Amino acid sequence: MNDSEPLPLRERDVRAWLFDLDGTLYYGGEAAPGAKALLDYLRVSGKPATFVTNNSRHSSADIMKRLDGMGLSVPRDSIITATEYTGRYLLERYGRLQLCVCGSKPFEEAHLKAGHAVCPLEEEADIDAVVVGLDDAFTYRKLERIVQAVCNGARLIAANADLRHPGTGGRVVPETGALVAAIEQASGRKAEYVGKPNPYLFRCALEACAVSPEYAVMVGDNYDTDILGGKQAGLNTVWLSGLSAPLEESDAVLAMQRPLADLIVPNLIELYCQMGGNPHER
Repeated sequence: MNDSEPLPLRERDVRAWLFDLDGTLYYGGEAAPGAKALLDYLRVSGKPATFVTNNSRHSSADIMKRLDGMGLSVPRDSIITATEYTGRYLLERYGRLQLCVCGSKPFEEAHLKAGHAVCPLEEEADIDAVVVGLDDAFTYRKLERIVQAVCNGARLIAANADLRHPGTGGRVVPETGALVAAIEQASGRKAEYVGKPNPYLFRCALEACAVSPEYAVMVGDNYDTDILGGKQAGLNTVWLSGLSAPLEESDAVLAMQRPLADLIVPNLIELYCQMGGNPHER
């Protein structure tokens, strides 16, 4: 164990555990060390985890299958994604809209399911908003059309602001925020972001758990989205500051510069140990 301060709540008082996915539960296609043991521990304790992810490319069903392939079996309804909740956010905030959706097929389908009308970006139609998720088919032509639509008065909505996420072997994967940055710069307009650190996904997760924020804990690796966002939503937070080693001196200095996390541990194994788990059983 390290010398981190314990959570302000005793573990038995925590009623809901929320986890990020990329960089927390898995890296690319590999489960994080300790992830299965920790999730099993929570399940046996009667506190199954809920997952709050800025993933705006895959559906909850896709993510469930991916996790199952890593040996991490979780129910689909425990996965809160930017993919499926961006359309819900727009419906709650603005009502039914005429949208152009830039992103994956599941991202587009989620907006249709939420009740919006979706038209192709190529059509010269009057639209209320352009919605951008992680789009691996993004092109200069798409950029040009989106910028023109935004300059013509359409709202610019972004599923999340992440510029990158960690891939397998430390690979850097460009994210939605990198695409949106180009649109913002070219159009001179600012996007409205839905995912973490904004409170919407956290609120949806808490509603699904029927738990108030003071009795919930958000666990994540991204300080700016998971920790600051969780704090702004009123949750307790656990920051995973490193991948495998105990906190080094440089990590400790960084931790003092970023003091909002209630508990700072290097990885899930250390969190599991601090909760009373036996790392040798993982």
